[in-house]
Amino acid sequence: MKKAFSMIELIFVIVILGIVASIGASIIAKTYETYIVQKATHNASIKTELAALQIAQRLSNSIPWTVVVKNPAAADPFIDHEILSQLKTPGETYTALEWVGIDNDSFSATATPGWSGYCDINSSTVNGCTTQGSNLNDANTIIGNLSNNKVSLANGRASIFFKTGFFDQITTYAPKCIGLVASDAAGTVDTSCSIPTNQAGANALIFTNGNNKYRAEQYVLSWSAYAIVPENFRDLDGDARNEWDLRLYYNYQPWIGGEKYTDNGISSSLLINNVSVFKMTAFANTIRFKICVKQLIGDTKPITVCKEKAVVR
Repeated sequence: MKKAFSMIELIFVIVILGIVASIGASIIAKTYETYIVQKATHNASIKTELAALQIAQRLSNSIPWTVVVKNPAAADPFIDHEILSQLKTPGETYTALEWVGIDNDSFSATATPGWSGYCDINSSTVNGCTTQGSNLNDANTIIGNLSNNKVSLANGRASIFFKTGFFDQITTYAPKCIGLVASDAAGTVDTSCSIPTNQAGANALIFTNGNNKYRAEQYVLSWSAYAIVPENFRDLDGDARNEWDLRLYYNYQPWIGGEKYTDNGISSSLLINNVSVFKMTAFANTIRFKICVKQLIGDTKPITVCKEKAVVR
């Protein structure tokens, strides 16, 4: 006779194997679910961090008094705006951020700066200045390449801003006098405190609209304004709260006839999608902003990742 398992023993073995299999399957499913959540969190975190870094880097090269917030849903965001540093209670209404940027690209691209940031006060006039230590030929090439040949130091679309609070004896530098926002409730465009600039040799600048202006030893050069604007609103997860995309607009010059980011043909690129929060505030020379992004995970509830940055200028 040969020994073998009895029917009862076989049943017990099958039951035990079934219990072990169900526990193992549950552990594997839970491990996979945790992996999916962690991967989604990681991807959303990296995506949000990259977008926040791009915004912070561009804001670090903003001209401080030009930073404004707008309401894209308003009838005319050009009129409905606030200067960020004067905004007392930041809210959901102002969700677009706009400013004039310093041309850091041609300033730092070569060993000899494209523009040095210094004017010779002794030789400067209302019509221009000598800017020692500059290579404006390089600056012109870099600006032309970055602007897709829209701006050069020969067509008057670049502008110079002196490091002083006043444009002349009665006018202070402000978004309202460089065409960045409306100067009154009627939407009037005022560009009286901008100084469009042309090149005159390798280290000399010519000013237009420069009569009666204050001049300072230090200046910054600009060829573009920038706007971060929420677009494409939608409810991703059915919670009755909209998410949206953040788009960066650039390569426009408000000091030229009040050009706006809403005009046809303005360059833009997508910064990040599925944004649920974009808030900003400013104090002195510091800008703080917060950005939150939702990441959908199949049919489960989405996760939300937030990043906050402070930019000191």
